[in-house]
Amino acid sequence: MVSLYLVQHGKAFDEKVDPERRLTPEGVSETERIARYLNGIGITVAEIVHSGKARARQTAEILAKYLGVSNVREADGLNPNDDPRIWFERLSGLDHDLMIVGHLPHLSRLVSLLVTGSPDVKVVEFRYSGVLRLNRVESNWVINLFITPDLVC
Repeated sequence: MVSLYLVQHGKAFDEKVDPERRLTPEGVSETERIARYLNGIGITVAEIVHSGKARARQTAEILAKYLGVSNVREADGLNPNDDPRIWFERLSGLDHDLMIVGHLPHLSRLVSLLVTGSPDVKVVEFRYSGVLRLNRVESNWVINLFITPDLVC
């Protein structure tokens, strides 16, 4: 069974404070808490991809450190307003567990497209540093885990 993990980047500074929008100390702390928890329950992925924006890259790097993932890379089509169909198509042939670190509304639209066939039907309320796992069951994607920082110690 193939698992896909969709992660909203950690809490970032406002653009007025930091034009690059790096993670705040709280964003780092929450992402580390989530990453430790994922490691503790045995989550593994073959690779982590991110949008390349500082907040997504930092989130991906923290997750990679705790999960022991060496294959971390920037990928196109993951920016906030990118068309979710780009990754919908790419994921159709996915043959390994993958983690995507991105942004809203893209992640919300992608999971909706994967689960319902429409990017406009909201099925989950993402949260900073939150992790949603979907498994491919035959040709369908189903949600089977959703973890947010406030749920883990």
